[in-house]
Amino acid sequence: MEYIGIFIDGGYLQKLSLQMAPECRIDMAKLVRWIACDLPVRRVYYYDCLPYQSPLPTTEERERVSRKQKFFQALEKLDRFEVRLGRLEKRGADESGKLLFDQKGVDLQMGLDFALASLRQKISYAALLSGDSDLCPAIEAAKNEGVITRLVHGPFGTFHNRLWNIVDERREITPAVLKELALA
Repeated sequence: MEYIGIFIDGGYLQKLSLQMAPECRIDMAKLVRWIACDLPVRRVYYYDCLPYQSPLPTTEERERVSRKQKFFQALEKLDRFEVRLGRLEKRGADESGKLLFDQKGVDLQMGLDFALASLRQKISYAALLSGDSDLCPAIEAAKNEGVITRLVHGPFGTFHNRLWNIVDERREITPAVLKELALA
């Protein structure tokens, strides 16, 4: 039987959602069915980081972390879902004083899971919801193993062109798609 593995960059999905349909909360089970296109799902990996929390956290920081932890716990209760966490590192501030952060470990975990599922022949299809070209070597490895690769992406300008060019199939997330996938 042919299975699909789904690999979701949570930060990318959240950014798309906030840009295109900030009023919608996505039903993750519906999103998985939309990505899978009727293929049976082997596993869904969701990659993200907890929000930044200072050494002496404010009430707002603690609440933000708590909400995100509850979200991750809810995801893990869904069938075949696995949450993989990286870490958020402060890298400075912009000219207005707004703190800037980088995710660490997320792309590497995503690329490794993507490549390993392909190399172990656990999946025939692999769907990647991301915009990051750092994942291109993992996509190439999967394709070399005969896996059909699918990019799930936002509008042009929200993903790297190399990523779009290297995959076998593409599905665009639009505001209409987000509304269709919203929690009832």
